[in-house]
Amino acid sequence: MATLIFGLPMAKTSKRTTIKKAGLQLICGLAFFLLLALSACQKQEASIELLWKDQRATGISIPKQLIKNFSSAAADPSIKVTLANGNKRAILGKFSADNAALLFEPLIPLTPGLTYHILENNQLIGQVLVPFKKNEKAPELLAIYPLLDTLPENLLKFYVRFSKPMRSGESLQFIHLLGEKGDTLRDVFLNLQPELWDTAGTVLTLWLDPGRIKRGLTLNRALGNPLKMGKTYHLVVSSAWKDQRGLTLSQTYRKTFVAGKRDDLAPDVKRWQIQLPMAGTTALLQIKTQEPLDHYLLGESIGIVDQNNSPVKGEIRLSKKDDQVVFFPAVPWKSQRYHLQVDARLEDLAGNNLNRVFDRDISKSKSRNKSYYELEFEVKP
Repeated sequence: MATLIFGLPMAKTSKRTTIKKAGLQLICGLAFFLLLALSACQKQEASIELLWKDQRATGISIPKQLIKNFSSAAADPSIKVTLANGNKRAILGKFSADNAALLFEPLIPLTPGLTYHILENNQLIGQVLVPFKKNEKAPELLAIYPLLDTLPENLLKFYVRFSKPMRSGESLQFIHLLGEKGDTLRDVFLNLQPELWDTAGTVLTLWLDPGRIKRGLTLNRALGNPLKMGKTYHLVVSSAWKDQRGLTLSQTYRKTFVAGKRDDLAPDVKRWQIQLPMAGTTALLQIKTQEPLDHYLLGESIGIVDQNNSPVKGEIRLSKKDDQVVFFPAVPWKSQRYHLQVDARLEDLAGNNLNRVFDRDISKSKSRNKSYYELEFEVKP
């Protein structure tokens, strides 16, 4: 009986203790979950965020939890933003603060594709990656001038044209000239700093080293001309090159060409042929230059004036070989004499301009000093 009398209370006590333990475990579990949630919220609140304007990253918000001396952070030189490339040079900009965060506004918008570090006393306290816009197109290489596949062995320069502004100062890391066996040719290009880009940042002028082209100079004697007549070459532009927003080229580009005969003659305007339009029409004026000329200089060097020396307005277009110019007048031609004026800076592919040959013996040949050359033509009814 004793077992029956005392057994029941003991069973109830044991059950009650188990329930209490279970309740305690449940409470502890809930508390742990709440701590995790609180920790996650704190981490979320402490995240670094980008500030945007017109789809451009124009600032960084750094939560005060990450900064030791937040009260004086806005004026603290020990806090800076740098590129995540190992160089701890500060990005130019200004700091300001509100109640929750330190705000950094760079002098120019942050670059998509790049990661930025936030440092305090040169110690990393956070970082942020600037994303690209959704569906943003990669830059493309649109053309390499000259377009011809046979070029003079004393070719002076290429023009490389892109669809978007590219990063400057690093072109020779991504542009290479290969020989017939695929070997990379060294010391071919002139390493200019700053590089020669147009104002839009989309056209690069790439010079072959004049020191190797001009006969008799030290580099020419030591290394020879960069190109050899009859040899095949490949100009390669790597897809690793990035535009100013951080996107790489859509593909690797290759221009294959053969080195032809050396060109040691200056262009001669007197040899040009003009196909005349009729008066009273807006027919095009076609000019055949008899040889390929510098693509960009050709488009900029030609103008037409009437008998009163007034400019004739119109549009100029070039042939693919850069050996023909077509002028579309804005108003009908008049029955009178006109003058085709050509800037003396106009060059052929070897750098010979209207005044002088690029590779010449200055002790034996003289250069002219005219600013422009004229070719007269008459439009008749």
